[in-house]
Amino acid sequence: MIKMVNKMMTPALINWTLNTINPHQDYFMSPYDMREAISLLETLPPLSGIGLCIMQLANDPSPDANKLAEIIELDTVLTAQIIRLARSPVYSFSGTNLSVQEAISDVLGSDFACVLAFGLSAFSLLNAPKDGAIDTRLYWIHAIASMQLMQLLNNQLAESKRFNDSQLIQSGLLHNIGLPLLSDQFPIEFGHLNDLTIANPTMPIIELERFALGVEHNILGGRLMDSWNMPKPIVDVVYNHHDCQYRGDNYKLNLLTYLSDCLLGKLGVGHAAQKQSYSRELIDDLGLSSCAIEESIDRVYDNLGNIIMMAEMIAG
Repeated sequence: MIKMVNKMMTPALINWTLNTINPHQDYFMSPYDMREAISLLETLPPLSGIGLCIMQLANDPSPDANKLAEIIELDTVLTAQIIRLARSPVYSFSGTNLSVQEAISDVLGSDFACVLAFGLSAFSLLNAPKDGAIDTRLYWIHAIASMQLMQLLNNQLAESKRFNDSQLIQSGLLHNIGLPLLSDQFPIEFGHLNDLTIANPTMPIIELERFALGVEHNILGGRLMDSWNMPKPIVDVVYNHHDCQYRGDNYKLNLLTYLSDCLLGKLGVGHAAQKQSYSRELIDDLGLSSCAIEESIDRVYDNLGNIIMMAEMIAG
């Protein structure tokens, strides 16, 4: 229905709708201009040297904790962030001193620490808002909850059907990276999208994007993953995570990401994702049972306080 309405709307009506929500801004691109603007982007924020090294290490089947610590310690801000997170009440660390090496090996775990460090490094490149309906805090709540839920669901699969842990965590962390990138590259349009999200709290953000921008955040995020030469499974998920009908490469990893978003929406985590639904065929295709799904989502719900605490520490 949204697509049909969007095709029928003139740019003037779109401007009127958006300016009614936020009358202090009198400019907005039409959807067709927005698509063209994104297609004409020549440069996207490049990964830092440290981010590149962490990304390469994250794609190792068994990230070396010592090597990861050495890379993190090259960046004093990243070092402080990792130690601060490891010493947070989430992990109940009782010691007085904690090295980066100990934070990785004894508290966070190598896989999670590696992907978390990559996310912190990558996110520092983007000028994302600290408040609003699509802010940094909400991004990290959803990202951390996604990483945890996808791991729990993965553990419920038969061993032969399980996904690579690192790629699983990266998918949870990065599949919505297009939202902060939209804020970084198109702040005016992002501001309008934020206002629309506030005015329409029950509507999925992807539908608001189609109406307001004529394009969804997954397209922009996918382009960023391409420019960073991320592994193909991650690129495929970022591009397709809202499409449960996608059947290209790595489609089952994409299905798991899609399912995770649906389930988190039921907990109120995500941008009106409760309207995104999944079928019995989807969970059969993944090899999951309803009981396994309920058990996994219950565990995330029980840990939601810790997830929010960690997200607030990162965003703060």
